[in-house]
Amino acid sequence: MPNRPEQDTVQTPPRLAVMICEELPRPGENGPGSYNLTILRALAALGYHLHIVVTGLNVGGRASPAQIDCTLQFLHARRVGPWLVPTSLGAAARFIKTVLKAGPRKAGANGSKVAWIGRFLSDAETRAIAGKLPQGRIDAVFIDTIFRSAALQSVVAGTRALVAHDVFYQRSASFRANGFTPKPAVDAKLEGQKLQSFDAIIAINDRDHSELAELAPSSRVCTILPVVGDAGACISAKSDARRDPHKIFYLGSRAYHNVDGIRWFLSHVWPLVQTHIPDASIEIVGGVCAEVPPGLNNVTLHGRVEQLDEIADRCSFAVNPVLMGSGIKIKMVEYFCLGLGCITTANGAAGFPEEGSLPYTVADGVEAFAQTIVAMMQTPAEPKALRDATQAYTRHFSHEAAVAKMHALLQQVQPH
Repeated sequence: MPNRPEQDTVQTPPRLAVMICEELPRPGENGPGSYNLTILRALAALGYHLHIVVTGLNVGGRASPAQIDCTLQFLHARRVGPWLVPTSLGAAARFIKTVLKAGPRKAGANGSKVAWIGRFLSDAETRAIAGKLPQGRIDAVFIDTIFRSAALQSVVAGTRALVAHDVFYQRSASFRANGFTPKPAVDAKLEGQKLQSFDAIIAINDRDHSELAELAPSSRVCTILPVVGDAGACISAKSDARRDPHKIFYLGSRAYHNVDGIRWFLSHVWPLVQTHIPDASIEIVGGVCAEVPPGLNNVTLHGRVEQLDEIADRCSFAVNPVLMGSGIKIKMVEYFCLGLGCITTANGAAGFPEEGSLPYTVADGVEAFAQTIVAMMQTPAEPKALRDATQAYTRHFSHEAAVAKMHALLQQVQPH
């Protein structure tokens, strides 16, 4: 009997997911970048090939490497060797401003404070996105906030998902309550209209989940908590040998709520702390340092650093003196994954799971915040208890949990 020829094996092409986002997702730069990386790593773990389109204007200079295996496109720049060269007037202007190192943001001549909470894509940008997309079938597209929702006009995908990051009409209200004028103006009606275009919406915490589900009842809403660190590997609580009980840690980008919070802290809370603990010191890390005047007593400004451990390991605990904003404060997840507990305002604690031993304590108002810091510095067992709670608490923010939630969401919304 003759041998039967082997049949050709038909291989299923890998699934492809596109993310359209304002900035290249990177850990430690800012909350949105860290959270987008959480989403991308979950998709990669589920076997998706990744294609990222960066729509932001802040793209000139030396090219930063992607933190995940992907195809990368920029709407306002092109790669020339190790450099990103701006290709639009807006991106070129932003690059020049960065090179000139413009000083801290100031209130306008009439005392007004404008806070830019996002940037809607222009019609020209929306059309240009089509030329940055891969050929062939796109299984899923993930849009970074409602401000890039118009990009759906250029993408044909099996699943249309929004990475919400926030409930922006609530963020707008919070900013207004603290004397800022948020731009663009976002109210519940506008946000609800933008949400209607999506099959799936990813919320950053359960509180946002409830609000987004009410705004978009026809969409599937899922909570995926942020993951920080290398592929979500959190650092357990470390030895206390190097820790200074009078040294504290703060991490922040130049986002308006961070700048407003650290200025409030240094102007009002810090002098009270130093009255009781003269050698109290604070280590400030991140882009927010550009908004803090140099030369303050016992305040060290590090700027952006690659490794937070070396600085954090010398500190007893961290602070989050944020007075406005919504969503979840990813800096606190960073603290916990560094093995540091935190003193935070109620605004900073909003949206965090309240299960088991909490690695943070809440204090509101100048005197209460200062008194809590002083008590922590005078009683080392208290910050140690917060540090000890971080290891179990960070399981809420694990890579494995994010992958499981993403898998369940895509099973529910993907066409079969």
